Order: sequence, then structure tokens, then C-alpha cells
Amino acid sequence: MIIKRVTAFFAAIIIAFTIIGITTPSILDGIKLGLDLKGGFEILYEAKPVIEGGEITKEALRETAKSLEKRADAYGVAEPEVTPEGDNRIRARIAGVSNHEKVKEIMRKPAELTFRGPDGTVEMHGSDFVEGAAVVSYDQLNEPMIMIEVKEKSKLEAVSKKLYKQPLAIYLDEEVLSAPIVQAVLTDGSATISGSYTKEEAQELADVINLGALPLKLEEKYTQSVGATLGQQSLDQTLLAGTLASIFILLFMLILYRIPGVIACITLIVYSWALLLIFYWMNATLTLPGIAAFVLGIGMAVDANIITAERIREEMRSGKSLLSALKAGSKNSFRTIMDANVTTIVAAAVLYFIGTGAIQGFALTLILSNLLSMLTNVGFSRFLLQLLIKSGMVKKSELMGVKAADIASLSDNSKETKQFYRIFNFVKHRKLFFSLSIGVTIIGIVTMLAFNLNYGVDFKAGTNLDISVGQSITKERAEQIFAEAGLAPATLTIGGDNNSRITARFDKVLNYADGDVNRVLELFKAQYGDKVSPEENTVDPGIAQELGIKAIVSIIIASIGIIVLVMLRFEWRFALAAIIALFHDAFMVVSVFSIFRLEVNLPFVAAILTIIGYSINDTIVIFDRIRENLRFAKIKTFEQLEHLVNVSISQTLSRSINTGITVLVASLILLVLGSESIKLFSLAMTLGLVFGIYSTIFIASQLWLIMKKREINKKASIEEEAEKQDKGELPSH
Repeated sequence: MIIKRVTAFFAAIIIAFTIIGITTPSILDGIKLGLDLKGGFEILYEAKPVIEGGEITKEALRETAKSLEKRADAYGVAEPEVTPEGDNRIRARIAGVSNHEKVKEIMRKPAELTFRGPDGTVEMHGSDFVEGAAVVSYDQLNEPMIMIEVKEKSKLEAVSKKLYKQPLAIYLDEEVLSAPIVQAVLTDGSATISGSYTKEEAQELADVINLGALPLKLEEKYTQSVGATLGQQSLDQTLLAGTLASIFILLFMLILYRIPGVIACITLIVYSWALLLIFYWMNATLTLPGIAAFVLGIGMAVDANIITAERIREEMRSGKSLLSALKAGSKNSFRTIMDANVTTIVAAAVLYFIGTGAIQGFALTLILSNLLSMLTNVGFSRFLLQLLIKSGMVKKSELMGVKAADIASLSDNSKETKQFYRIFNFVKHRKLFFSLSIGVTIIGIVTMLAFNLNYGVDFKAGTNLDISVGQSITKERAEQIFAEAGLAPATLTIGGDNNSRITARFDKVLNYADGDVNRVLELFKAQYGDKVSPEENTVDPGIAQELGIKAIVSIIIASIGIIVLVMLRFEWRFALAAIIALFHDAFMVVSVFSIFRLEVNLPFVAAILTIIGYSINDTIVIFDRIRENLRFAKIKTFEQLEHLVNVSISQTLSRSINTGITVLVASLILLVLGSESIKLFSLAMTLGLVFGIYSTIFIASQLWLIMKKREINKKASIEEEAEKQDKGELPSH
């Protein structure tokens, strides 16, 4: 039996790593990179009828999207993504193009259906036909044909006379859809189009004609573009940061947790591979924030291993055998891990449904990482650890990170009083912590009231232009070039490696028809050569307002969802304390951004929602321990409750610190070494993690304690009164 378990343990690892080694190259090659990594642009169009008073139908929107996709295909774009949104919008994502403006111009024109004679003269337009009148029928030989009807009979009669026995070609833009021969002079306003059509081809042609030549004109409401060079640079920088963060996490687990650390490293590698595999199967697009979420996900995923390892250690120190400690530790930690992961998923799901583009990629990665973490870092990890312990290969407690001297004997009645951790009096200094948090909050509120937040173009509208020139540039020189282009940015900063990146923000939307962006880029290229690579983000005022409302709604919905979940799993006081701590963490980050005038944009909102998810994750671990300790405690006084809270925090302190270190270091590495495009996002995440760790230990539990105080005092008063009645000191009622 022992040999079988040893064999199964190594076989599971060998099989897993063999599959990973064989499949990883093809998975990496097959994963689609987003615009921010590959270069390209994203545009949100608002569709309007070409003819005043015309109607925008779902069919017209869908067919216009198809037309845009065909135009991009015709230009040689690989796998363009063009999808309708809502009742009057189309979103286009075009990756891997060098001449953004050329492709934008091609796609910007409204789709046009025309009927042309042999010499190319346009004889009729799609708007000349009765909408919805084109239907597929069959001739005497049961061949498909299209029956059509025009609005003006005289016009069709004149054209059919002119082109009798000649072709009248049907064009969509410059693509010939069909070229039927005019067989008769048509006087009643109706005609048939026949040829060697399949049923599907005939129906498609009828649909196009019914839509009146796709009578929609498109207006750009939101654009984002990234140069290929800048995209590659962002990819290289973020991958380097991600690799270093992952190596740190693996080494940290190996050194600190020994055998459980080895198992954690194995499952984390499997987890990373599985996440990439799911992206590959879903044909999902990996974005820059997505990679950041991937790295942070590894830091959060290790939390499951840390919680389980810490609980096993506790059970071993109480005198249980290795196997019994594994079973008890796994059972006790599972509920905590489940509660923590579900709340993070709620925040990420809200972010996915309100977000767009790269933000959705971030949210999707966060959701998948939490789901996979349950399978790999809980299920697979325990399976391997159980095989290892049952095989007898692990006998010494030191291999599990527990000294033999720390293990109590089950027969030792004093073991209950023996402590294997130092109890800190966190509760004693709660007024100091509350004062510190209130002080920062007041400063943040005053700053926001005085100066407001420094909103980016996502919420304020306008154009944000980042230009990498590949060499050092001064602010004065950059301002001079913009002035030569006839533009004056509202703000202009120099940053990046060797001061080679210019960030210019305009409070107005730059005019593409006048070639504002192109004019600036040409001047920079004339000065600094082909290494110049731009990243541009333009938001229409209407869309900016919409994004702002969505951001507020998303945070509210995520918070409500988390409150409901915590209330279902815990009592209302825990839920209220948790949500106050969440808002505390989020507002502390907002306050720092307000005080230092840092830009607030959509990635910032993504960071806030992630902070909310992580903070509740951390808080639930301590709340779960408080709840567990309450089951076995007979609390009669507030002092006893204070002691219980101190014990609970102290018991989970190593887990809070160790998990905090892994995620915080990952975030810091992304901040220092990652792409310039996610610097503010990484900064918000880093600050949020610091405040999250702080509030978990010093704020959340103390808030619950204060709310619980009234109940304890009331209970103590009732018991005291009952005791006095029993002694005859008070008259009975």
C-alpha cells in the first residue's frame, strides 16, 4: 500500500509536468494578445441613420458590423473583432496594424450599397428599395432567386431601359455581390434577381438589400490605440516583472513551509498552466491588466496553501498525528478559503459586466484564477499532501515546519494553556488606529472638496496621448513639438525609462478629420525616427459620463453583494464591520490619489474593486477564527471578548503577514518593473494591499468588538441581576 502511494505521488507529478511541458509552447503561441500588447486600436462607434428620421434596427447594426469586419479583412488585418453593443453601438478591436489612421479612415465611412452599370456609373442606391421587400423565392427549376421592390417605379423603368441586356452589378462598398443581367424593361416597380445562387447566398443578398444599403453612419465615441513597438515594450516589461514575482512567491513558499511549500510550488505551476489553457480554449484575449491580474492571482492563490499549512501546523502542535492534523487542518481551512474566494469572485464579476476591453480581461483573469485556485491549490494540493503523508515518506514534524518541542502530548492536560504564538494586545490601541484612519480620511475629504479628484479622460472626456520616442527628451522640447503641431496639452509629463515617454492630456477630443494626432506623430518621427510609438485614448463626453456612472454603480453593487454574502455566512455585525473596513481601504487609496493629484481612470476603478475583493478575503480569515473561537468560549465580560479577539488575530497573524507579503511583493515588482501603462494601476493595488492588511488587523475586528460590546454588557447585566435574585439581594418579579 505504501509503495502504491509513493508511486501514485510521483506519477501524478510526472504526468502533470509532462503534460505541462508538452502543451505549454503551443498554448503560449495560440493565446491572443490584446491591443495593449500587440499594437492596434479599439473604437466604440455610435451608429446613426444616414437618412434623417431613419430607424436603427438590430439587423442593420449586425450587418454594419459585418461590413466593418470585411473592410478590415480586405486591408489585411488578422482576426478583427467587430461586435454590436446595445441598440446603437458597435465596438471594433483591430490588432497588429501599423497605419492606424488609414484603417480607421477605411472603417469610418458608412457602408454603401450601390447598383452600377458596366462603365461603373452608379444607377441606383440601396435606399431606393423598399425596406423589407426583398424575399427569397424559387423559379420554375426550383433555383433560388430574390424578389425585390423599389420605391419609385419610374426610376427602375429608366435604368432597365438604359441597361437592357447588360449587367447591373450590385456593390457593397467596392465589393461586387452579384452582377445580374437586365432581361426586360421593368415598369411595375418590381423585379427578380436570379443566378447560380445557393439558398444561403440568396438569403444573404436579400438581407443586404432589405437593410437599404446598411443606412448607418458611424461616429467615434471612444478610441484607444497602441503602437506595435510600445505594445511589445509593455509585454516584455510586464512579463519580466511577472516572472520575477512568481519566482519570489515559489522561493518564499519553499523556504517558509518546507514540504507544504514544495506541494504549493507544484500546484501553483499547475494552476498557472491551467489558467493559460483555459484562456487558450476560450480563445480569450490576454491584455496588460490581464497579465497583472495573472501575477496577482498567483499571489492570492498561494493564500489557500498558506491557510491550509498554518491550520495543519496548529493541529500538529495540539498533539495530533500528521494524518489527523492533515484531515482536521484541511477541514477547518476549507470553509475559510471558500468564503474568501467567493467574495473576490463577486467583486470581479461586477467588474467584468461593467468593464470594457482590457478591464474585462483583468476581471475575467481574476474570476478564473479564483475558481482554478479552488481546484489546484485546494483539491490537488491536498491530494498530493495526503499521498505523501500516508506513504510514510514524511515522518519528522520539522519537515512540516513544526518543531518537535512545540508538539503537546495528548495526555498532557496543560496543553490547552500552552501557546505556540505570541498574543499581541491589538485591541488596547484601537483608538490610536481609529484616529490615524480618521485623520487620513479627513485630509482626503478636504483635498477632494478643495481640488476634486484628478480625473483622466475616461471620466472627464478628451484625449490622452502617450508617446515613446526611444531616447531622452525634455519637457520643454516636447511642449515645443506640440506647439509646432498647433496643439496645447492641458497637462504634459515626462517619464518612463531614461525620460523617453511623453504623456499629454487634452481636455478636448482631438479632431481626427483634421489629422491632429497624425500631425503630432509626424513631427516626433521627423525628430526621433521610427522608434516613435504612440498610445492614444480618446473618450467622448457622453461616454465619459456613462463610464463614471458605471464605476460608481459597480462599486455599490460589488459592496452590496459582499455584504449579503458575509451576512449569510456570519452575523450582521461581522458584515457591517467588514463593509466599513472595505470602504476604509478604498477611501484611503482614493485619499492618497487625491492628496498627490494622481490620475483616476478605469484601471484605477479595477484596482479599487480588486482591493475590495482582497480586503474582504483577508478580513474573513480573522472573522472566521473569531467565530470558531466563540463556539468554544464562555464569554461573560467585555474584557474576555477583548482577549478572544486578540487571540484570534494573533492566531491568524502569520497567515495575514505571509499572504500579504506574497501579494504585496508581486504588486511592488509590477509597480517598479512593469509597463508604464499600468504604473498607476499597480500603485493603487500596492496602496490598497497595504491598507487592506492594516485594516484587517487593526480596524475590522475592533469595529466588530465595539458593536458586540453592547450585547455583552447587556448579557452580563442580566446574569448579574439573576445572580442577585438567587442570593435574595433583589426582590423577584
